[in-house]
Amino acid sequence: MAVPTQETKGIRIHSVKASREDASIASQNNFLMPGKNLIYGLMGFLLVYAIVRSLVAAAERPFWFDELMTLTVSAQGTWNAILTTLRRALDAQPPLFYMIEHFASGLTRNKEIALRLPSVLAFPCTLTCVFIYVKRRGGEIVAFLCAVFLLMTSVFQFYAVEARPYSMVVACIAFGLVCYQRVSSPLWTVLLAMSLALAESLHYLAVLAMVPFGLAEVALFLKIRRFRWPVWAALVVGALPLLLSWKLLAITKAYYGARVWSRFQFSFIPRTYGELFQTNSEYGAAIGAVALAGILGTALWTRSVKPSDTEDKSDDLAETTLVLTFVTLPFLGYLVTSVAHSGLTARYLLSTVIGVSVAFGYILSRARLGAVGLFAVFVFSAVGVHELSFWRSSRGHINDVNSSGVAAETFIEGAGHKELPVVVPEGLLIVQLVHYASQSFASRFVYVTQDHSPNDKNWSDSVEKEIQLLPPYLPLRVSNFLEFTSARREFLVYVEEKDPGRDWLTLRLSREGWSLQTAALDDWRRVYLVTGNGNSSSH
Repeated sequence: MAVPTQETKGIRIHSVKASREDASIASQNNFLMPGKNLIYGLMGFLLVYAIVRSLVAAAERPFWFDELMTLTVSAQGTWNAILTTLRRALDAQPPLFYMIEHFASGLTRNKEIALRLPSVLAFPCTLTCVFIYVKRRGGEIVAFLCAVFLLMTSVFQFYAVEARPYSMVVACIAFGLVCYQRVSSPLWTVLLAMSLALAESLHYLAVLAMVPFGLAEVALFLKIRRFRWPVWAALVVGALPLLLSWKLLAITKAYYGARVWSRFQFSFIPRTYGELFQTNSEYGAAIGAVALAGILGTALWTRSVKPSDTEDKSDDLAETTLVLTFVTLPFLGYLVTSVAHSGLTARYLLSTVIGVSVAFGYILSRARLGAVGLFAVFVFSAVGVHELSFWRSSRGHINDVNSSGVAAETFIEGAGHKELPVVVPEGLLIVQLVHYASQSFASRFVYVTQDHSPNDKNWSDSVEKEIQLLPPYLPLRVSNFLEFTSARREFLVYVEEKDPGRDWLTLRLSREGWSLQTAALDDWRRVYLVTGNGNSSSH
């Protein structure tokens, strides 16, 4: 029998003290806390509320440009027809996404709800997965707070009611976290592969969210010197759909890549955090910094109080690396897109939200009751303000979706000159107007493309290129500026903005000698009657 040395005695005494301290924190956090049944009941209410609230938001929000691209492609119906449309570069998501949307479009007559239903239902899955993941380390109370935290992020406030793949991708990644937490089981390893593969089959840049899993495995390998090939196989399977869709992605990059609209600069990172958490750059960056500092501080504290528990330290190292990488995903996205020369926006990095939410659970699992209580006050206050504002503003806007196109049509007709075409210089707006206006009126709309110098690096033609592909699918006329102004001596221009007259078209027309008269005006819309004169005869 080995005689304990003074060093091992010290380690044991230190471990016992740490265990007693952990137990003391746990007992404080459970004292006077709600019971498990109440927490699960509140969690159930949260899931139901998220669905109901999202359905209301979906019903009152008109489609915007990207969602109308989803509608256009998914309306092609069959896999082959969708592939044909994607080969024309009309939109840039994998074909499986449009098949899901096509199926969803037949579930209800309300298209705004139907196309958004997959995103609506994906968000409760994200809530559930975050709750399950955090519960293992932090318990039910902390897990519930981390789930509620998601309601103050753009994942819930915007993307849970958008007919795009982002909410579904986040749900897949969140489920992947639950699977990774249990990869000692072959079943969960298979489910990890399936969840990551599904995420990649919904959006090409979902591969960015797989990097944290890979880095966690690298950290674990360096610690225990054991290669977990089933996990690596799951990561390879997860990335496989990207290889299978490479030709479609190459077509899209070739068509839009020269002047892509979403170049991501390093200075955009604080703004990205702000967009993710529905705040400005300063507060968004602060939330990310707190999560990052909390992870590192908690990890170092855990390591210092458990010096002899090798297995726990390995698990902690993998989890710390995983969560840390998710929190810093915008930095990773910047590096990847800088090398690949591709576009990137905040919505492609929504998995960062999961990382920050889980990070707070990681931190609070070691915190005392007071810290948990402060976090609860912060979360419930922020979510309460968000939701109160939503329900107050939603009362008078339930019917806006059906009336928005009619309202614009009525406003333009009030300007007279019903025989003239209506030019809309804003590409994102004209597609929405064509969709919601009556079929007879929609044919009057014309989109005019700009002429730019090849040396001008401060503009993007992504929207213009996409609109040029739409005429076979929508009753929309597209013309070049010089061609249109050479053929028309009189037309209308419709703009929607708080400061009319600053759009590129009216500025150019004024500069080149065209006469612009205001034919209709209200607080945020204006119709110009444009007529040619002697200075424009060169056109």
